[in-house]
Amino acid sequence: MPITKKDFHDIDHKVITLMGMSGVGKTHMSLMLAEQGWHHYSCDLEIGTTLLGDEIAQTLGEPNKVTADDLSQLSRYVSRLGELPYEEFKRRQKKYYEAECESLRCLKDIVKKAHKDGHQNVLNDSTGSLCEIDDDTLLDSVDENSLIIYIKANAEEEKAVLQRAQDYPKPMFFSPERFDYWVSEYSAENGDIAPDDFDADAFGRWVFPRLFENRLPKYQRIADKYGTTIPSEEFHAVKTADAFLQVIVKHLPDQYR
Repeated sequence: MPITKKDFHDIDHKVITLMGMSGVGKTHMSLMLAEQGWHHYSCDLEIGTTLLGDEIAQTLGEPNKVTADDLSQLSRYVSRLGELPYEEFKRRQKKYYEAECESLRCLKDIVKKAHKDGHQNVLNDSTGSLCEIDDDTLLDSVDENSLIIYIKANAEEEKAVLQRAQDYPKPMFFSPERFDYWVSEYSAENGDIAPDDFDADAFGRWVFPRLFENRLPKYQRIADKYGTTIPSEEFHAVKTADAFLQVIVKHLPDQYR
């Protein structure tokens, strides 16, 4: 549940989960804080190594080489519909979803280990698809072990994200409750083409705006229930951990709602 300014001040070991769309600054902020002594827990890295490391190696037929600086192998594993047959694509989507859920279940243990290793504070750098987690018990656990901050992109940043998706369609995790509908809709609009015959770029450009719009209210629902929403521009000038915390405190309530 959302906490007050006083509650936050009274917490000696602060744990923050950053949530928001890809490119909004979660990892940039996390790396900056890591340089200043925070422990950076990257869900993407955990998924690509510990949780899907063997699966990636076996599926791609090559050693796992995912690193914090290079997640491209994880992207190649997720791949795109049109590059993979429909059933294989959905199999990998399911594997990714299960791994993302597990990366969040690990948070409590990650925090304990970080404190044991001498880190006072922890930053949970979540994936852009955290909002797709359809498990309130799991989200309750993330809330119990961290303060969830939704970094909300402004209109210009949203436009840039949408344009990037048109210029460079990339592998994505899709909203499970909408994916089959989008596939059927795209197929119907294109002469009932079979999913296995989709053009990966064309489908990616068509579907991304729909995925984007579908995610925005999900981010907001999680933030409203568990944490707080902070406009991305509030963090643009942040260079220190103290300034980061000041921005968060500014957006916490003085008393419980």
